[in-house]
Amino acid sequence: MQVFLKLADKCETVVTFLGKVAMVCVFGTIVTVTANVLVRYLFGIGTVWTQELEWHFLAVIATFGVAYTYQQGEHVRVDVIYKPAGPRTKAAIDLAAAIALIVIAILICNYTLPYIQQSWRSLEGSADPGGLPMRYLLKATIFVGFASLVLQAFAEIIRHLSTLITGKVGTD
Repeated sequence: MQVFLKLADKCETVVTFLGKVAMVCVFGTIVTVTANVLVRYLFGIGTVWTQELEWHFLAVIATFGVAYTYQQGEHVRVDVIYKPAGPRTKAAIDLAAAIALIVIAILICNYTLPYIQQSWRSLEGSADPGGLPMRYLLKATIFVGFASLVLQAFAEIIRHLSTLITGKVGTD
């Protein structure tokens, strides 16, 4: 079981890194939105690329942040059922949820891959004059985000199976 728990740690290292990328993008969003508002109201000008940069940051926050939020246990649960449950019951509930999540995330990766590949083949950029040129990179975040969700769900499955088998919560 220790080998699997170490594999779960490796998966979570990737998710943590992407979560930190999302955190940096939160700062980038704040700076970009603030600059856009100030420039627009003080000088009456704005640029398409800075407006697009805002939603590029937001896309990274949303796609990379989901797995990190799940990892940190900040996702939504039905606490009426979950909170009073014992460790093994919680592990069983979380295991079922992780299995369902991994299936959904794999399906999303599978269905979005042709869309992303087509964007990369054409080196898709913004349709707006003055927009950002590499939209295909942005679209790749869909796959990366859901792939990281697969990694985190896999790590959760390992951890919850360990709890069910050993009766111990965590990596002890």
